[in-house]
Order: sequence, then C-alpha cells, then structure tokens
Amino acid sequence: MIKGIGIDIIRIKRIDEALDRWGKQFEERVFTQREIQSSYCFRKKAKLAYLAGRFAAKEAIFKSVGGGISWQNIEILARENGQPYLANNKKTKEALNKKNIKKVLISISHDNDYAIAQAMAL
Repeated sequence: MIKGIGIDIIRIKRIDEALDRWGKQFEERVFTQREIQSSYCFRKKAKLAYLAGRFAAKEAIFKSVGGGISWQNIEILARENGQPYLANNKKTKEALNKKNIKKVLISISHDNDYAIAQAMAL
C-alpha cells in the first residue's frame, strides 16, 4: 500500500552555488560520506548533476514519509545497474518503522539544468 509520495526538482546550479558559498560544510551536512565519495569519480558538471539528483531525492523522501528523518539518515546509493535506492541504516529503519513504512522507492533524473526525483513510501 502506498503511504506517501514526494517529488522535487532543483536547478543544478543551486548545488554549485551552495558548494561555492559553504563548501565542505554544505556537502557534509547534506550528503553522507559514501555519497560524497561516489561523486568524486565524476567530472565537475557530472558531479553537480549527481549531487543535485541526490538532493532532490532526499527532498522527495522527506515529502513521501512526512518528515522525522534527517539529511544524514537518508543515504541514496546506486545498484550496479545504476538504479538508486535508499540505504537502510539503523536510524532510517527506526524512523520508517514508526510510520509503518516498509520500503521507499526512488527515481532520479537530470537533464541540462535540472535534476528531479520522485519517492514513493510503501
């Protein structure tokens, strides 16, 4: 059963501006170490699109689950085929269990200037 859905769109340039303004402080507040490390394998433009997609996915997850979870407890990783998924750490599981959410599905896309993501809480 669907418990909630969320969607978010972001201009990729906003991530670039946030990194220019706040640097590592922004990066480490919003993204996990594994997300940051995964972004290092990309050139700048692709890295920004990757991070913007993760940012949009986290916002979509906030909307789909109705809050109660922090930036650092939402970790978006990718399977070998590139499919994004919400990694389950202890705090994430606890927050989702309180809301009787068993799984969160995610889709991320980006094109030129924008990244968009959708999340569905089941």
